[in-house]
Amino acid sequence: MAKKKEQKKAFPNITARIDRMTNPEAKIKAYASINIGGAFIVKDIAVMDSKNGLFARMPCRSHKDSKGETQYNDTVFALTAEARTALNNAVVSAYEEQLDMQEDADEAEYADESEDFMQGM
Repeated sequence: MAKKKEQKKAFPNITARIDRMTNPEAKIKAYASINIGGAFIVKDIAVMDSKNGLFARMPCRSHKDSKGETQYNDTVFALTAEARTALNNAVVSAYEEQLDMQEDADEAEYADESEDFMQGM
C-alpha cells in the first residue's frame, strides 16, 4: 500500500485587536476580534482568566438542555491544535499589549497631575 504523501498546509496569518476592556476584577478581562488571513473576521472573543492563566474563549451560544441546565457551544472554533494555539497567542498578546498601553497612559497622566500639583505650590 502506498503511503499518502503528507502535505503541510499553509497556515493563515492571524492578527488580533482588543475591542473593549472590561472590569479588571472580572473573569472576562476583555473582548477581541481576530483577522484570519485578511479574509475573515471573528468578533466577540473573550479574554478569560482562569487558574491556568489567560486564554481566548471563542464566541458561543447558550441553550438549555433536557434537564434545564445551561449548555454552551462555540459558534467558531479551530480545527487543529496548531490553529488554536496561534489564535490564543494572538489574542492574549494583543490583550497584554493593551494593558501595557493603558499602564503607560496612566503613568503619563499621573506625571502630568504631579507636575500640575507642584506648580500650584
